[in-house]
Amino acid sequence: MHPLLALAMLSTAQPAPNWLAGDWEPYSNAFIGLHMLSVGKNTLSWKGCVNAGFDIVDSSDNSVTIRLAKGSTCALDDAPPTRMDTVRFTLRENRCDLGVTVYASPDAAKRNEPSAEGLYGKSKCPSGPASQAAANLSTTTR
Repeated sequence: MHPLLALAMLSTAQPAPNWLAGDWEPYSNAFIGLHMLSVGKNTLSWKGCVNAGFDIVDSSDNSVTIRLAKGSTCALDDAPPTRMDTVRFTLRENRCDLGVTVYASPDAAKRNEPSAEGLYGKSKCPSGPASQAAANLSTTTR
C-alpha cells in the first residue's frame, strides 16, 4: 500500500467527542456490576476489557454509536455473558448524565434490540445522587 494512502486511511478514523471522554459511574442497576466506564479518544475500559479499541459508526451533537474491535473482551455481567458489539452513548441535557445502550451485534442495533440499557454519570455533577437517577430509569438487562 502506498504510504500516503495508508496515512489518509489512518486520518479518517474519527475520535470520540470531548464530551464523551473521561470516567463515568453507573447509576443503573443493569450496569452496577460493570463498575466504572472510562472512555478515551479511540478506546474504552469497562469491567473485563481494558483499552478496547472502537470505531465510531454514527455521531451527532449529543449521541455517538461505536462498534468495538472484533477481539475485544467487553461483555455484560449476565450469565452467560453477552458480548458487547455496538454501544450507543447519548448525553442528556444536563451534560452530566449519559444514556448507555448496549447491543450484541450490528443487526441488533439496526433493529433497536438492546441487550441492556441504563444510565451513567459524572461523579462531580449536580444531577443528584446515583440512587435518585437510577430510580428514574428502568434498567433491566434483556
